[in-house]
Amino acid sequence: MKIALLQADHVPEYRRCISGGNYPDMFANLFLKVFTIVDIDVFDVTVGEYPDDLNRYEKYIITGSKATTFERLDWICVLEDKIKTLYHLKKKIVGICFGHQILAQALGGRVERSIKGWGVGVQCIKILEKMEWMCPYHDHLSLTFYHQDQVVELPKNAKLIATNTFCPVQMFVIGDQIWGMQAHPEMLRAHNHLLIKEQKDTLSHCFESGMDSLRIRDHGSVVAQWMVNFYEGVKDDCW
Repeated sequence: MKIALLQADHVPEYRRCISGGNYPDMFANLFLKVFTIVDIDVFDVTVGEYPDDLNRYEKYIITGSKATTFERLDWICVLEDKIKTLYHLKKKIVGICFGHQILAQALGGRVERSIKGWGVGVQCIKILEKMEWMCPYHDHLSLTFYHQDQVVELPKNAKLIATNTFCPVQMFVIGDQIWGMQAHPEMLRAHNHLLIKEQKDTLSHCFESGMDSLRIRDHGSVVAQWMVNFYEGVKDDCW
């Protein structure tokens, strides 16, 4: 499987021994959990890198980022325009955290900083609607989080498919083409642990609960298989 990864941030060098590398390595390792080898071509969108021809790829990932979608940085405005083009070209796009938020914003939704503060650690989300590619199926997932922004309004043609009380818009889809998720399935719990420790003062309201939650086993590998199924148009046999 070949994927164009639109990289919206970089893991600092000192963290890479814990995180499993930079974003391309993290996603490659995620797919290896479900025995899928992915050929990933990387484009650093923060410096304006994109495929010369967007039609060269059928499958795209937009990564997380420390940036916020509502910062009107030049590269974020360009990314929004590229998302609109990819959508009209009927490309399949998965957005992770910031990627989820920028997909929603670019296609008519709205993102805001959460009044509840940061969401960190492993949290449970509820699946509201079973999609054909959700195999193996779970009606609840425990996933890794690190964010303070949330999608608060979806594009008009989007469907909410997962939620929880902290962040109501956990996953959304637009047809069989767009899938946004607030969680970080590619993030190792050890990496999340380091991020929480580094921001202990900022995260004082959720530091202890976030650290304790990392004892919970996450379902990142389940989401990895769902991503493969989504990209490949696999209809599940779990009905």
